[in-house]
Amino acid sequence: MEGSRHAYPRCGAGLARLGGHREKIILPQETTEADIETQAITEANQIVSFPIEDVSLDFQVLGPTQKNPQDNEVLVVVSRKDRIEERVAAAEAAGLKTAIVDVDTYATLRAYEQITFQLPEDGRNQTVAIIDIGATTTHVNILHDNLPVYQREHPFGGQILTQEISRRFDLPTEEAEDAKRKGLLPESYESEVLRPFLDAVSVEIQRALQFFFSSTPYQSVDHILLAGGCASIPSLDEVVFSKMQTSTLLANPFSKMAISSRVKARQLAADAPALFVVCGLALRRFDPE
Repeated sequence: MEGSRHAYPRCGAGLARLGGHREKIILPQETTEADIETQAITEANQIVSFPIEDVSLDFQVLGPTQKNPQDNEVLVVVSRKDRIEERVAAAEAAGLKTAIVDVDTYATLRAYEQITFQLPEDGRNQTVAIIDIGATTTHVNILHDNLPVYQREHPFGGQILTQEISRRFDLPTEEAEDAKRKGLLPESYESEVLRPFLDAVSVEIQRALQFFFSSTPYQSVDHILLAGGCASIPSLDEVVFSKMQTSTLLANPFSKMAISSRVKARQLAADAPALFVVCGLALRRFDPE
């Protein structure tokens, strides 16, 4: 059905990261799949700000609710069709068939499960802020007792650093990005460009957490987990800790995994924060058809 469940491909092999709206609804256990779909479309009309004909929607019955075993909790996920089509097209361009389009929040949770051993009591009774800093967007996922309680996106990312390098050292954007990655910048880079950017990241994280505190009953976090490409910038975790005075860790979902001899372990460790969501996507199981 157009604009409803199964509006994107479900065959072949491939995974794609996707942002979207997520909502849980409660329905009687005897509700048929057709009626669930109708309720899901009704819910989608309420939670999105764009026309329903531009929507792809899916739902999954999670099981009985804790309060009433006669009711089921149903997860509804909604995203724009064009976002899905972009990712499917990218997979096809790489010679893949898309089997599942997954929501980035749930990919993040699967990757997070690989590092809970680093936290006190495996994260139980803890509030953990996962800050995924990408090129243009920072994704904030906050968990309490290992369950998601808050998600938000902020328009801030590593592209700001690349643009400042380009401006300060008169380099084309691509050359600035390459020089940043390879450490080929002048000595003044660290004090004049990098350090101010790291301070700006800390300020952005503080601002993001203030949004969280102002919109939820929580007033503190126990740990900050840094992920995304920017998390690999040297000293970022130290700067965030010094500013926030909160336990700060770099996300490495591979730390307990066996590493193939064909993989460069040191490079994987360096790239691990940037691969955090990718790892979560790879851990997604494929339901039998």
